[in-house]
Amino acid sequence: MRVSKAPQRAYQICSRCVMDTSDPWIVFDCQGRCNHCTDFLERRLSVTAYSTTDKIPSNSDGPEHLWSSIPRNRGLHDVVVGVSGGVDSTSVALLAQKAGLRVLAVHLDNGWDTPIALQNVLQLASLPGITYEAEVLNWNRFKAVQRAFIAAGVPDIELPTDIAIQAALHRAAVRHGIRTILSGGNIANEGILPVCWMYNPRDSLYAESILHKAGLPPSFYAPLKFGFRQELRCRLKHRIRTLYPLNQIRFSKDNARQHLSSAIGWQSYGGKHCESTYTRFCQLIYQPRRHGIDYRRSHLSADICLHQVTRSQALDVLARPAWNDLDVDYDVAFVARKLDFSADQLQTAMASPPCWYIDFPNRQSLLGAAYNSFRILTGRRKASNF
Repeated sequence: MRVSKAPQRAYQICSRCVMDTSDPWIVFDCQGRCNHCTDFLERRLSVTAYSTTDKIPSNSDGPEHLWSSIPRNRGLHDVVVGVSGGVDSTSVALLAQKAGLRVLAVHLDNGWDTPIALQNVLQLASLPGITYEAEVLNWNRFKAVQRAFIAAGVPDIELPTDIAIQAALHRAAVRHGIRTILSGGNIANEGILPVCWMYNPRDSLYAESILHKAGLPPSFYAPLKFGFRQELRCRLKHRIRTLYPLNQIRFSKDNARQHLSSAIGWQSYGGKHCESTYTRFCQLIYQPRRHGIDYRRSHLSADICLHQVTRSQALDVLARPAWNDLDVDYDVAFVARKLDFSADQLQTAMASPPCWYIDFPNRQSLLGAAYNSFRILTGRRKASNF
């Protein structure tokens, strides 16, 4: 049995947000405030609309200065947007379409979409100015990759999907000669996220080490792979850049849901990222039970920093288990059946000792130096963990 290198410490929770020692590497200052909320407030918000007191565009308008900076393509599309049926990606696609951009909406089908999410994608794809493409993963190979990540005991079992999305978007951009990818990622909602909960998906050595341990050949990971070299090639050779429109507005998910519902008949699928059955299982069942991680802490901590909820309200939410509103037995049985586990095997895996990214070969230091050098050369500020 592999013994994790993660430090052991007495339980402590941040005095300002609700991040706690479920991140083994969390650091607290003399006032009990953690490094996550401090970094969020002092550095990450500086690249968003929350850093200014100027008038900020509303959810339904979008950042005009950003739209005007996007070159119109000679082909059929101006931008690529990855769409999942979720609030963020649907909002970005709709904002771009309203701004007059010709949108290529790309959906990665990994076999875990909920019917509601798929309906949301199709509603979006029916709009004028939006063309829809889907990239479907080889299920048997992808299933084997997902089984390998569960067997490895790491928390980021969604990493294969996360990096496969990036690979699919950049392939589509290269194929159609598009130079701009619009992402639904945004710091206001996702700016507090410990690296040990979700390690860098571009570290191919880390992912391939997990597959190697499971006895899988590198060819199983090749269609998903989008490492630093692939990213550099896309940026320098094909001149593709990724922009984050939601960082340029004071984005409210509640307002966005209402707007999407009235604009395209968008339907809610439940909690954040629950447009995927597997993501719901990962964040609300697997991670809490195997690693003691409650993903809600990261989102609630960001909301506290932005004064959208009080710390007391956040603690009330966290008093209920992450899986409180789920039929846990059904979800575990469903995921087990799709991945060719028995329900007992999956339950046993979740009860097994956890591992972390540092328990596997990785290129964290090398990639960190490479990304920092790239930021210096391009004059960009660091707004992520990597």
